[in-house]
Amino acid sequence: MKRFTTFAFVAAFAAFFLATSGYGRASSTSTLRGTVGPGFTISLTKSGKPVTALRAGTYRITVVDRSSEHNFVVRRGAKARSLTTVAFTGTKVLTVKLTRGTWTVFCAPHASVMRRQFAVGTASAARPSTTQKDDRRGEPERGDVRHGEPEPGDDHGGR
Repeated sequence: MKRFTTFAFVAAFAAFFLATSGYGRASSTSTLRGTVGPGFTISLTKSGKPVTALRAGTYRITVVDRSSEHNFVVRRGAKARSLTTVAFTGTKVLTVKLTRGTWTVFCAPHASVMRRQFAVGTASAARPSTTQKDDRRGEPERGDVRHGEPEPGDDHGGR
């Protein structure tokens, strides 16, 4: 009988600990949305707004890859993680731990024109880029459904 009472006490204590500490529920992670393509575009947003600074932590990133010519890579320093491959098109949902520092999202084959930077941890950790130079605006990609038509916002008439 004494063993049963001890076991019941330990079980009740464990249940109380799990209920009050958060181990009994799913951890909440913020959701980010990454897009790459069509054309030479790449973005990372939170609640529909471009990401320029975030708190350090774990984030769920939904990546929508709309082109078989691009990929979506996230990097801090020398450590990079490809979230999609060049040949992949579609949607992937991944979890990424972002630590303090300057982070970059980019397309590896077109990194000179397709990249965004953002700060994690402090606003002074980086000067996030808010503009993107696109030397290839209006050029059709292989598999581009617009067949050479100007991209939205293209002031060069697609040429």
